[in-house]
Amino acid sequence: VTFMDYRLFVINGEIYLHINADTVIMTRLILKAKGFGNDDEMHDKFTAEDQAFKLNNLFGGDQLEVTLAHQFNTLWTDEGVHGKNFAIFSVPNTSHPDNPASIYAEIHITPNHQVQQIVPERFEHISLQRVFERVWKKGTRKSRNLNLDIANRRSMITVGNVTKSDIAPLASFSTVDEHRFPGKSAPFKESAHGGSCCVSFSVDDINIDGTRNNHHESLIVGIAHTKVSWKPWYGKSHIPQKEKDLVPHTHYVSFFYAFDPQPPFQIRARSGYFCLGHAPETFDDTLQPEEGGVFNPHSVLTRNRPLLQYNVTFDCPQMHYISTFIEKAGDPTSTVIGYGLNDCTPRLVEVEKEEIARLLFPDPMDMVLKIL
Repeated sequence: VTFMDYRLFVINGEIYLHINADTVIMTRLILKAKGFGNDDEMHDKFTAEDQAFKLNNLFGGDQLEVTLAHQFNTLWTDEGVHGKNFAIFSVPNTSHPDNPASIYAEIHITPNHQVQQIVPERFEHISLQRVFERVWKKGTRKSRNLNLDIANRRSMITVGNVTKSDIAPLASFSTVDEHRFPGKSAPFKESAHGGSCCVSFSVDDINIDGTRNNHHESLIVGIAHTKVSWKPWYGKSHIPQKEKDLVPHTHYVSFFYAFDPQPPFQIRARSGYFCLGHAPETFDDTLQPEEGGVFNPHSVLTRNRPLLQYNVTFDCPQMHYISTFIEKAGDPTSTVIGYGLNDCTPRLVEVEKEEIARLLFPDPMDMVLKIL
């Protein structure tokens, strides 16, 4: 089993680690500078399932200690569904404001927003047979002996049933795929995965400080991704290669979506597709003025696999995977998006909330008409 797509979520002042395996597993992290705090309860391996243990630092020195608070718990839904990329978010407890916020996991985003309330640090043991029944796929061997099943048997406590909203509204603007391949022939999957969530947008944020009348209540905004999936016809010799090249598979795009901050978490708006670009090219390993941080010599490698669709090459990597979307510290008018480029290098970009609101609720008067 491969662990992939590691993501961190800060909920109720705690840091949770979310990992995709053949299930979604989570644990709580404890971070501290070396030499501070009590090490009495820290161990270097699991001597008991709920005993905290420290991880060995492989890179970056040893001044930061990272500890798993307990064994991983598996996020099954109330229906026993397992998947990947479940974005985690919280909603304040309106009836008891002093209590911790309720925690939710996004199971599906489109076409219907499906959300499950969870209690990440509580679990119940389930049998290995139940694990097998949930993950077994027709046509595969009927045996299983994986260390991961220690975590899979720790079924995270869920609260109530999965909520399912009405179908999400149409995208706020069209992109080139809809013009060239309309309707059911559209190449990108309708069912989108979570990328990262969530940032709260106030009424003023949504309405751009009163200059618009987009929505009358606050919303929660996230970023989802979808891709062109491989289909059997890609392997058919009688299909001309030029047709396959029009819609190459495993190419990624993203979109913003905004939903109500209470069940059933109805999606109120979603943007059209977009991609996030390459890091700017450098000269003599010197970053351009608008690019902060430290030069990454591997960035040039991501340009070997650009996003391609319909014989058009975009200034984006084939795969951009967004794993971070947060409000900028000290500036509630802006956000920070972190993403990976072709599973090779990371990048951070700052995007103002006003720009995101314009993508979710575009004004036709802002659109530029170009006649070719």
